[in-house]
Amino acid sequence: MNNLTHAKKKLFLIFVAAATFMLTIAGCAKSNESDGGGNAPKNTTQAPEATEQGEKATYPISGGVKLKFWLPLAANTSANFQNLAETEFAKALKERTGVEVEFIHPTAGTENEQFNLMVASGDLPDIIWHNWATYPGGPEKAISDQVIAKLNDLQLEHAPNLSKYLQENPDIDKMVKTDAGSYYSFPFIRGDQRLLTSAGPVIRKDWLDELGLEVPTTIDEWHTVLTAFKEKKGAVAPLSPYWDMMSVLSWGTFIGAYDITKGFYMDEGQVKYGPVEPGYKEFLTTMNQWFNEKLLDNNFATLDTKTVDANIMNGKSGATVASAGSGVAKWTTTMADQDPKFQVVGAPYPVLNKGDQPQFAQYSLPFTRFGAAISANSANKEAAAAFLDYLYSEEGMLLANFGIEGTSYTIENGSIVFTDLVLKNPDGLPVSQAMAKFTLSHDMGPFIQNPGVSQTMIPAQADAVEVWSSTEVAKHFLPPIFVSEEEQGEMAKIMNEVTTYENEMMLKFIMGTEPISNFDKYIEQLKKLGVEQAISMQQAALERYNNR
Repeated sequence: MNNLTHAKKKLFLIFVAAATFMLTIAGCAKSNESDGGGNAPKNTTQAPEATEQGEKATYPISGGVKLKFWLPLAANTSANFQNLAETEFAKALKERTGVEVEFIHPTAGTENEQFNLMVASGDLPDIIWHNWATYPGGPEKAISDQVIAKLNDLQLEHAPNLSKYLQENPDIDKMVKTDAGSYYSFPFIRGDQRLLTSAGPVIRKDWLDELGLEVPTTIDEWHTVLTAFKEKKGAVAPLSPYWDMMSVLSWGTFIGAYDITKGFYMDEGQVKYGPVEPGYKEFLTTMNQWFNEKLLDNNFATLDTKTVDANIMNGKSGATVASAGSGVAKWTTTMADQDPKFQVVGAPYPVLNKGDQPQFAQYSLPFTRFGAAISANSANKEAAAAFLDYLYSEEGMLLANFGIEGTSYTIENGSIVFTDLVLKNPDGLPVSQAMAKFTLSHDMGPFIQNPGVSQTMIPAQADAVEVWSSTEVAKHFLPPIFVSEEEQGEMAKIMNEVTTYENEMMLKFIMGTEPISNFDKYIEQLKKLGVEQAISMQQAALERYNNR
């Protein structure tokens, strides 16, 4: 394969530097502070290249290397292809690396079951894509079980691109290894702060305009707006949560106004658990009021996405919580011809006091915990490492993010731009499916996602993400920590009982079948179930993480 031209390399470096500047002014990375690890990559001014210790691989790799790669097939890909190898992305990857890959895809819906069966059999492919934090005992246990290889030496010697990137981004480096310092996978990294938030409150802007109301920012303003939707627009369910209430609250939606979230979080370096904090009682009291006033959809506990879609588009609801793609973009596109006045926008995460900065939001760490591990019994570890490292190189990152130059993207006025094969596919494919033909960036994989992929958003979608991203969630979000192997069984037992009881009581408190006056009894029961012990385990895990 021909190398990138000098001009193309220069353009790539400018592109990376521009993204870096955005990160720097956003203050999203502090190299020597243990602030929870919720940071996007640190300042980097050039694309990853060879480290001092390792030499850059020469592609295509000689020797006729053949590898087996186990990974679930993304829905956007499976809509048009039976195997990743059939895509233009995989064909280009094979040509450029010289590696023939047999992709093994578990049946959709059986991924976890098939993974467990594969591990139990001991018959492992060369590369395995998985969320290794969910392996019993964590990734360090997967290494000691001889399921996957410890990558420290392999990465240093045969993955110079990834190694250089991690050297330049110590916050990310800390995330992708264990407490013992073991590297265990080639990770999927969201390479920009703008890629870390993708969902939040959504509201009918056309209704607000008609009623002379502003987009609400406080809990009181939300109450006023939802009441107006009910009384003046005839909304039978003014607020319908898009996902089940437990998911919505784990993002800190509405509950975040009370300076807590649904699960574990950090406050000044201390691990806390939202449902045992005083603010949780205030939140439940507010939700109970909204439930009684029929501002909160009284079917919130059983809503599904089809119902919420219908409610938003037929006027039964005026607000919800949704993602930018499957919510804002879908509804805007669907209703464009049916009702030209229809308009939904992303609303800020609510606060109690006007002007306060939201503390919680839907958020993803730059490292998602998913990664491509090399199996311990692979006979091709070095080749597998070099193959995977290609996707962290200049050329590889362009391929993973944007596909093939001149086909799926072009360079216009110094910017990388998707072509109409992606943005306006002649075969009528949705953008995400068109991207899946040429890239990995429609989903995830072993590469660093570039903020340029966001150009596929429609304006309303992009605006919503910008609004939702204006929070302080990064300083509260727990990094990828691991409870010690000895404690994991006890932790799982405690949290299974705690969350079951907690969710049951949440519904009762909101619906009024349990009086809020019994909140103290609820707290005492959580303590009996061991919630304080679980918090202590998480605190110890956080301290180990900070010492990595």
